[in-house]
Amino acid sequence: MSIEKIIKQSLTKQMDETTIPDELDQRIRQSFHRYHKKKETVSMKKKLLMMGLVAAIILPTGVYAALNGTSYFADNPKDLNGLVGEEVKQAAAKGLSIPIDQKITDQGITIHFTEVYAEDSKVLLHYRIEQQNGELVPFEFNTTGLDVVGEENGNPVYQDKGLEGTSFLSFFGASKEGYLPFYLTDESGKELDVGIADHNKPEGVLAFTSREFKLPQPLTLNIDVNRIGKTKGNWKGQFIVDQSKAKEATEAAK
Repeated sequence: MSIEKIIKQSLTKQMDETTIPDELDQRIRQSFHRYHKKKETVSMKKKLLMMGLVAAIILPTGVYAALNGTSYFADNPKDLNGLVGEEVKQAAAKGLSIPIDQKITDQGITIHFTEVYAEDSKVLLHYRIEQQNGELVPFEFNTTGLDVVGEENGNPVYQDKGLEGTSFLSFFGASKEGYLPFYLTDESGKELDVGIADHNKPEGVLAFTSREFKLPQPLTLNIDVNRIGKTKGNWKGQFIVDQSKAKEATEAAK
């Protein structure tokens, strides 16, 4: 049988079996500890917002690999605080990551999530920040009005007026100061208290991890971004994180 027929049959079978969760509204509670180099502790801030839940449409891993090449996670990406190690690479190479195609666009810039890798206590999402031509946006910042005193990995470090210590200007800005631009919620809409990290670049990995408990299913990724690099805008949305291979990936990563 030809490769074309194999791909066609696989697509047909997988698309017939694919189910998309019903769309529903939920109230989200969001909290964030602001990360920067300060001696004093910044208090947690909270807010409530209403957002629609957007279902994720998943293309099967085998078909994706045949059409688009290897997994991002299998291709030895830069580690992220020990979260994207050799065990992740090996598990993804076995087909235990899941390709996705989730996009949020504003100001001619798109936040594009292309792949998810989930274990029982960890979720990794590959993202690209793309221009209209599909190329990555420049790694640039607008520091007008900031007292810049240096940089860290290319990100401006600035002095806060009236505060001791310095702050780090992230590539992603949240819609309100003191809030996270990305966070996870459970089925009831409650924000999960988990560790969060990202590569803070135009392309990289967004990671969520818990060492004390298994992540619930289903999970929703919430996006609430008002600035990307030097560009202000409004990138908001949600989608279900596919955890269908979490148990198998957890075993493979041991």
